[in-house]
Amino acid sequence: MNIGSFIKSYPEKYVGKLFAKVFWPPPSVAVLAHGENDDILTLNLGGSHRLPGGLMDKDEDLKEAAKREVMEETGFEVEIGELLDVEKNGSGGPSLFFEAKVVGGEKDGSWEGEPEFVSKNEVRDKVWELKHSHIHEYLFPE
Repeated sequence: MNIGSFIKSYPEKYVGKLFAKVFWPPPSVAVLAHGENDDILTLNLGGSHRLPGGLMDKDEDLKEAAKREVMEETGFEVEIGELLDVEKNGSGGPSLFFEAKVVGGEKDGSWEGEPEFVSKNEVRDKVWELKHSHIHEYLFPE
């Protein structure tokens, strides 16, 4: 059983808290959030794009971490959906990749980048940070 299957088969709230206490470096989350017109919420870094996300806080569950990171970085509230994948983050800890839907809020940039909605048709034309270059697998399954 891989780690993604394990997480999906147990209550996320408990698994997330266990992850935040046990793993070092701490787990991270990334969110593939869809807007009203099935566009994708990204952070424009002035030459490349990345998805909102970051490190989990201690005692935080997985979905709450994902919601918090999107709000902090973009100003938008999201409804977290399916856990799409678990990979290794740049620090060597687990990175949990969620799908979500934007349900409210207002655009509010942060030091981490300028929030931008990218139409699904333009996703392939953008330069993506290496850690988020795999989003094409989820947006354009073959």
